[in-house]
Amino acid sequence: MRAKAEAAGLPAATLLREALGLTEARRRKPVPRVDPALVLAVGRIGGNLNQIARWLNRAMLVRGADLDGLAVARHLLTIERQLAQIIEAARRC
Repeated sequence: MRAKAEAAGLPAATLLREALGLTEARRRKPVPRVDPALVLAVGRIGGNLNQIARWLNRAMLVRGADLDGLAVARHLLTIERQLAQIIEAARRC
C-alpha cells in the first residue's frame, strides 16, 4: 500500500481513506521544483520586507515623525514588483 501511495504521490492514510470511501479523491497539482537557494533568498527578502513594513507602520503612528510615508510605500511596492518578477522568471525555468 505504501508503494502505491508513493507512486500516486499521496500519503498512505489518504490513499486508505479514499479506498474505503471515507473521502473523495482530490488531486492536487504537483509542487514545482525550484532551486533551494532561490527559495532561501525569496524568504529572506520577504522577511526584510515584513520588518520594513512593521517599522513603517510604527513610524506612521508617531506624530511629528520626519518620514515621507508615501515615498517609503512607493519603494516597498517597487521591491514587491521586482520580487514577483524574479519568482515568475524562476517558474519559467
